[in-house]
Amino acid sequence: MTQEREVRTGHPYYMYDAIHSQPQAIEDMLRKHGARVQEVAAELAKRRRLYIVGIGTSWHATLVAEHWFRRFSAKSLEIQACHSFEFCAYSPQLSSDDAVIVVSHRGTKTYSFQALELARAAGAYTVSITSTEPGPRIQVAEVVLNTVEPERSAAYTVSYTTALVVLGMLATAVGNWSDASEELPILRAQLEEVPQSLTQVLVNQSKAQQAARRFQSKGRFVSVGWGPNTANAYEVALKIKETSAVDSEGLQVEQILHGPFCSIGEKCLITLVAPPGPGYERALNIARASIEVGAPVWALVQEGDTLLSDLATEAFFMPSISDFWSPLIYVLPLQLFTYYLALARGAHPDLFQQDNARQAAARQHYEL
Repeated sequence: MTQEREVRTGHPYYMYDAIHSQPQAIEDMLRKHGARVQEVAAELAKRRRLYIVGIGTSWHATLVAEHWFRRFSAKSLEIQACHSFEFCAYSPQLSSDDAVIVVSHRGTKTYSFQALELARAAGAYTVSITSTEPGPRIQVAEVVLNTVEPERSAAYTVSYTTALVVLGMLATAVGNWSDASEELPILRAQLEEVPQSLTQVLVNQSKAQQAARRFQSKGRFVSVGWGPNTANAYEVALKIKETSAVDSEGLQVEQILHGPFCSIGEKCLITLVAPPGPGYERALNIARASIEVGAPVWALVQEGDTLLSDLATEAFFMPSISDFWSPLIYVLPLQLFTYYLALARGAHPDLFQQDNARQAAARQHYEL
């Protein structure tokens, strides 16, 4: 829920402002944390295991980061992304050989700060990635890497991407302490270009708005990705639930074909997060199959794409970027689509459905 007294009643809502702040916010992260991540990476490289922990949108960030750290870390460093609740309820045997990174935007989620406290009690090296004004219990980590001010919209966007950038910086910095591949300098340089790529996407935001208006009446929104973009499929499904309270689901590109596709039909929109990469051929299969059952396809593809874009009902063309960093920019049209879908369906994107009396009543029965 928004913590601000002011509640906007029309476009632009706070979510819109946050989405558009991302190029500058990421630029700020690249400048702000350049030296600090090198120090943290040196400590991480000494450990045997690294756990990256979060809840909700922050958990999705950990899933992306798991791919990044595995790419660059020495084989001796084990990497695991964990949901905060699971980390606390089924805790691994932690010791000083371990490092734990906890991602939490506000730093007030119960199981996230409990995960941090558990790690500290076991002697693990601890890092928190959080906002500039977090709750006190998330700040007990040995290192606190701050991102942006607490978001006014409950549908977190800029906090997700800035946390991702900090995690990406850490992953490439860890690569400096291991036998990283020769492509490390190239990928690190590409990370510096992300703000410019995001600006390019924002120039074409009307295409996302057009898609949201076109598909607003669908009863189910299914998003599909692979590799690090699997988390973005989960993320857009979560954001659609939060903002429009409509049935949405995120699935891995192969997993959807092993049962879930049986439920796909005319009431669905299939969103394919499809940069060039290992899952692209499967994305083509899914597009063809979706058309057969009457489900339209919205495809996010790299500029110059001719195969999937020709099959799709609509396509959104993305700047060229490696599959490795693609989650950082492919999430942006998904955020824009989510925002404009809420507007098209007459929903308030900032309030976590707390303007719905029954949802507000239900919220009294649980604490986060």
